[in-house]
Amino acid sequence: MNMKTNSRAIKILAAATAALVITTLVLLLTIGPWKKSTTSGKELKSGRNKETTVSSEDESDLSEESVTEPTVPEITFGESVVRTSSEEETTEPETETTEMTSETTEETTSETTSETTEETTKETTKETTEATTESTEPKETKSHSDGSYDLSGMVIVIDPGHQRHANSDTEPLAPWSDEQKAKVSAGTSGVSTGRPEYEVVLEIALKMRDYLESQGATVILTRSSNDVDISNVERAQIAVDNNADVFLRLHCDASDSSSARGIGVFVCSRGELSDYQVKWGDWLGTCLSEATGSKYRGCDASTRYSGLNWSTSVPSFLLEMGFMSNATDDELLSDPDYQHELCVGVAAFCQKMKNR
Repeated sequence: MNMKTNSRAIKILAAATAALVITTLVLLLTIGPWKKSTTSGKELKSGRNKETTVSSEDESDLSEESVTEPTVPEITFGESVVRTSSEEETTEPETETTEMTSETTEETTSETTSETTEETTKETTKETTEATTESTEPKETKSHSDGSYDLSGMVIVIDPGHQRHANSDTEPLAPWSDEQKAKVSAGTSGVSTGRPEYEVVLEIALKMRDYLESQGATVILTRSSNDVDISNVERAQIAVDNNADVFLRLHCDASDSSSARGIGVFVCSRGELSDYQVKWGDWLGTCLSEATGSKYRGCDASTRYSGLNWSTSVPSFLLEMGFMSNATDDELLSDPDYQHELCVGVAAFCQKMKNR
């Protein structure tokens, strides 16, 4: 009985075990693929999400790359550095090259302009120097315009040198000297015009008187005709007695050389005004040269001339207006236009003396 019971229990137990095994196998076969499918689905879904995330991140990276400036290459010119984008790599160097070319052009232009300016300056200086050099040479054209001068209040004594007939009688050369000299010499005459000096200087003196008076001066002539007999000392005394602001003795020069030309001035080297006479004499010669275009030969100070030695208390000048031994000067001295220019030059000198 017991054996049967145990055998039956064993069979039941075996059947239960078999059923359990079968059930387990069925469950494994059923649940396993479902779980794998679920897991695969989850993994697939997770993978998709991961891909989406990666794609989003990639897009984000791309978006950032599109916003963030790319690495800028460096282009070096000398010591300076120029940064440019990839799109500008081909344009910026050209721009820089253009700028450099512009700068080079500017520098070249500047250098060229500088060189041109220097050359122009040198040429201008050369021309000015040549013009200045030429101005010292005798000219036949007028270089001083006929201006207006205020000579009011001035007393100007003009002595037309010589006279029709010379006077060989003598008189003292100077107040400080016992030396004697002829009262009036004969003077010279023109090699071309044949005119005597005394005639030409009186002609000029009369015109000069009229012109200076038109500028307001009081003018006194030592003589107004050729037929007089007035010594050099007496002429000087007229200037002293009238307290002349300017005593001007008009003469024409002569030389053994027919080529000698120009204007000369002579003054006394002694007397109370001797320190100023040469300077004033240069004023006179320069004004005459500027007015006429003739060469000024300079101012000579000495005690050779009695007409100057006896008038040292007033500004006294012996003016040699040109050489009658030179054909050109001789003809100019008788030319009305040139004579007028002499008058203008003297007026300019008197203006300087008034303002000294």
